[in-house]
Amino acid sequence: MKRISALFSVVAIFALSTGTALAAPVEKTNGFVCPVIESEAVGLHNPQAVPLGETGDYTIPGPDVSVPVHATNGNGAGVPGGPHSGPGDTDYTAIWARN
Repeated sequence: MKRISALFSVVAIFALSTGTALAAPVEKTNGFVCPVIESEAVGLHNPQAVPLGETGDYTIPGPDVSVPVHATNGNGAGVPGGPHSGPGDTDYTAIWARN
């Protein structure tokens, strides 16, 4: 009975690890950190802040990163200076895809 239990455990662990190993890799993109600051007062008083086009939003640009596509602003559709998501939007993130 102990052998059957041990065998079952080994098979279960193998099945779980195989399922994880066979999963498709996460699609990644090169990107950059670029938080959206919606307050003009913050943008004007922080010497590192720059406008995001003519949208009225500001940002403080950050480092380059490699992240999953869905982890980027607007699920990869956000464009600094163009249509993008801001704080409070369900698809907002400070990480942007570098298209």
